[in-house]
Amino acid sequence: MQSTKLRFILILFITTLISHASFAQSKTTVGAMVLLGTGKMGNTTDVMSRSMMYTPVALFVGYNLAKFRMGLNYEYNLAGQTDDPATFSNQNMGGKGSIVGLRLDYYNGKQSIGLIYHVSEKYNLDKPTIAGTVAGYDGKSGFGFQYYRQFKNKIGVVFDYTTASLKSSAANSNDINMDRISLGLVFTNFAK
Repeated sequence: MQSTKLRFILILFITTLISHASFAQSKTTVGAMVLLGTGKMGNTTDVMSRSMMYTPVALFVGYNLAKFRMGLNYEYNLAGQTDDPATFSNQNMGGKGSIVGLRLDYYNGKQSIGLIYHVSEKYNLDKPTIAGTVAGYDGKSGFGFQYYRQFKNKIGVVFDYTTASLKSSAANSNDINMDRISLGLVFTNFAK
């Protein structure tokens, strides 16, 4: 938990420094997002779908060409199972993950709408599986849809929908699917 708080503070500090840098009025956009969301994770066979709560923190950088922005996105995500594990044979899907993605946005300096394609994704369970092993998942495919709008100086509101298919590291487990709807704050230089 201490490590997570430290990462979060470091992300906000770096983003604040970068957004005040000399390129703050250039065509380069940098920022950070803090979100809270809900969704499902699982499949219909061995890891039954269950309700989850997600807390993603993301960093992004992009270059604006006319009204379009191309860039990179990094997200660190904490997930907790909100359904009682006893309902699922004491199976708990709570864990931590990260996503590296490419983003393409339509952006007018005040608001943005775009897609994030997941290039790399990892998710690890916090608790051991029924077999006593710590399970990990790698992203097979995934994308995110985001809309954000500036409401005061360098602060805005962000809506995010993310979905992904994850492959288990265990040979005897099927792929799982994850989907999430989140709302949060974005801190950015809103470069045009």
